Amino acid sequence: MSFTRLHRSTAAALGSLVLAGGAVGIMAATSAHADTIGTLKMNPATGTDTSGMDFTTSAMCPAEATHVIVSVTGSGFPEEGMNLVGNASKEIYAETEGGFRVPLTQTMRDYAKDAGFDELEGRYEFTVTCRLAFGETTYGDFKGSVWFTTNTTYQDTDPAAGTPTPTPTNTTTPSGTPTPTSDPTDTGEPTDTSEPTDTGEPTDTGEPTDTTGGDTTGGDTTDGGSEGISTEVDGGASGDDGGSLAATGADAGWLAAVAAALVAGGTVAVRQARRRGLLSFADTPND
Repeated sequence: MSFTRLHRSTAAALGSLVLAGGAVGIMAATSAHADTIGTLKMNPATGTDTSGMDFTTSAMCPAEATHVIVSVTGSGFPEEGMNLVGNASKEIYAETEGGFRVPLTQTMRDYAKDAGFDELEGRYEFTVTCRLAFGETTYGDFKGSVWFTTNTTYQDTDPAAGTPTPTPTNTTTPSGTPTPTSDPTDTGEPTDTSEPTDTGEPTDTGEPTDTTGGDTTGGDTTDGGSEGISTEVDGGASGDDGGSLAATGADAGWLAAVAAALVAGGTVAVRQARRRGLLSFADTPND
């Protein structure tokens, strides 16, 4: 009976020691620090005190490490840091971007309340430590930070550093007037479709027809005739007696005969008139 009671008492004591030892190992992990082996990318990069946050490590933990633990330091939290995610097997975290993703289980407002303060301000540094399940041996830390610029908003860049100036991608210095990439294409001289067509010299239809049939530059005329006007009529023959006037069709011979008779008659009349005048003058008595 007494042996059984002693055995039970010893087993209980040993169990208590094991639990205590494990608790001490976990508590010691918060104060143990290893070399920094990488960085953390915050997601989201900017947010509020109630945003759900997670981190992506820049690499995987060394092969010797079997577990990871997440802690934070900053204004309001203990100086040695406060655990945010308990010691857990690294196998539960999904690999991504060459590392692994570690989500937080609460918001920063929740963690602040757990630590007993209300004002979030300044820089808060997060650490993901690669380690063993028990003991103080660690194999490296991944670190990243956020800055609370107000009690409720944060960003993953230091506001004191200012906005980084973007580096221009084109470092060449322009020299003078930009050169066009190519000369304008010469489409060629305008095409002369054709010379104006020469339809030929105007057709000479012939010398104008002299309707008078005679020489219009004839010689001098006497007894009242006009100089340069021809009295000759050179017409084509229209009968047996020598021709007709070209314009009227009259018999030129007959007309010439009539004209000669009239001239002759006129000459006789003039002579007779002169003769009578002389006789009358002779018969007149002298005073």
